[in-house]
Amino acid sequence: MSKDYAVLARCVVEGVGGPDNISKVFHCATRLRFQLVDTSSIDVDALGSISGVMGAVKSVGGVQVIVGNDVVQAFKAMVDLYPNIESAAESDDDAKGHEVSDEKANIFSRMLNVLSSIVGPTIPLIMTSGLISALLVILNRWGGLPADGSTYTILNMVGNAALYFLPVFLAYTSAKRFGCDVMVSVFLGALLVSPTLADLATSGEFSSLFGLPVMTGGYTSTLIPAILTVWVYSYVEKLVARIVPDAVKFVFRPFASIVIMVPVALCVTAPLGGYAGDLLCAAMEAINSAAPWASVLVVGCLAPLMVLTGMHLAIIPLVMAMFETVGFDSFLFPAFIGMNFSQFGVALACFVKTKNPNLKTLSMSCAVTAFLAGVTEPTLYGICVRMKRPLYATWIACIVNAIFCAVFSVRVYSFGAPSFFTMPIFLNPDGTMTNFYFAIAAAALTIVVSFVATLVLGFDDSCYGEKSEDKATV
Repeated sequence: MSKDYAVLARCVVEGVGGPDNISKVFHCATRLRFQLVDTSSIDVDALGSISGVMGAVKSVGGVQVIVGNDVVQAFKAMVDLYPNIESAAESDDDAKGHEVSDEKANIFSRMLNVLSSIVGPTIPLIMTSGLISALLVILNRWGGLPADGSTYTILNMVGNAALYFLPVFLAYTSAKRFGCDVMVSVFLGALLVSPTLADLATSGEFSSLFGLPVMTGGYTSTLIPAILTVWVYSYVEKLVARIVPDAVKFVFRPFASIVIMVPVALCVTAPLGGYAGDLLCAAMEAINSAAPWASVLVVGCLAPLMVLTGMHLAIIPLVMAMFETVGFDSFLFPAFIGMNFSQFGVALACFVKTKNPNLKTLSMSCAVTAFLAGVTEPTLYGICVRMKRPLYATWIACIVNAIFCAVFSVRVYSFGAPSFFTMPIFLNPDGTMTNFYFAIAAAALTIVVSFVATLVLGFDDSCYGEKSEDKATV
């Protein structure tokens, strides 16, 4: 029987305090993310018990409600029922209310919240381009596609496009997050990837703009320069709005903003963001040089906690810096072999062992989603958090995988979350297959360990109702 998304949306909105308590709502792949006026009375356990909700967790200034693969339908039903929620998400009043809620958190939590809202929407597109790049390696290596042909060149362009134009995409999402003009923000992001700026590098590391130093070479594939630039622009826009009269605002407010922001972006914010990215990358390279096993081991051991809290998004800037400088990731996505494939093993074990029809249906859906797409939240919240012991099995599998990847130096060469369809991201462009075979071995090991650990630890499926005579408990 199909879900009634209107009922689900109404129950969730009531659970977070009603529409008047919502200052912003958006969604990611599996979660409805709320920014709330008042979070003090929110009961995450009550939210998690709503039919159709897999779980809930408090976040900075709000709450995240895990719906699973139906999150888009639930979000649409919510917007249809409460149209003012969507319009409030882009208003000045909302931006102010959001800043107030952020101030209640420490600076790290606030930065994490900002990164989550800005970087999150771009990740599916970046992963798509990464997968195309990985498939291009397969076509070239085994499909007979020549590297000097136009087809290869065009597909390679598509595979690199999302990372190349990343500052433009981030300028858009940053504008939405900081509440400033979208088109001017996108214009500033486009300046950072202009071929002209890159061509100036032939004359030296720096050029000049009215005597001011401009770092040449461009900022393709970078993350921090665009975010920092749009953040500064959000304040410049307010200043210009107070100075330029309403009678000429249509043209002269964007004009004045751009006149101010071009030297600020090219001479201050973009270079500072570039240096910050270089420092982050240098720090990771130093760690990997001193102890190559350390980073993947730490991330692997913390992977379930990072997904539960959304902290894995905070590492994305480091990963992008690694791809830009050394061409691979050796700590985040290898560690997430354990996170993603363990959820398949856990869900499969639950499907095999339980006699509860509700859990059996849920676990099969979760297993397919985790294995094919690498989406872990349905299993993590719908099964692991709810029954606890499968979460311990997840942790065991993540640690085993982290040790394996650390020992054999498993690397990812294209941006993407590990799953059955994205395994080509482990193919080394130099043609060797060793890394790919180790990645497959890591995935298989993770599945076996998580499956066996779930069966050994057992679980209590009574929380799913309709108990059978033999409850799956050890």
